[in-house]
Amino acid sequence: MPKKIITEKTLPLALHELDKWSGKLTWPRYAERLAVLLGEEKISRHTLLSYPALVEAFNDRKEALREAAKAEPEDITLEFAKEQIATLEAKVQRLEKQNELLLAQFARWQSNLNRMPGVDMKKVNENLDKPLPGVDRR
Repeated sequence: MPKKIITEKTLPLALHELDKWSGKLTWPRYAERLAVLLGEEKISRHTLLSYPALVEAFNDRKEALREAAKAEPEDITLEFAKEQIATLEAKVQRLEKQNELLLAQFARWQSNLNRMPGVDMKKVNENLDKPLPGVDRR
């Protein structure tokens, strides 16, 4: 079984790398930078394309970079601040889109539960709102 490169732990790092990307964005360049970041020898484009969250974030960032390239920089002394703003704006945009998708998924689940025969929504809500059990680390 092939090694899983993008995990729950490394996905935020990979997405942050996209959020702060400036300049020309290509799959080979991104894969190379990500390999260095994650301590891998090499990551192929094909591997990255198997992670839908990365593909969506990559395409969104590439489009944002294209639009930003149309506007000319006005003051070079503000370059760092502009990069920080661009990174944060990209991150906010990605997180808002992710939040919308999660809210839609929740609504879909709720609707499907309501349509299931024999499901008591009061009991479902009580069970869903139970606190998580404590972890015994002995």
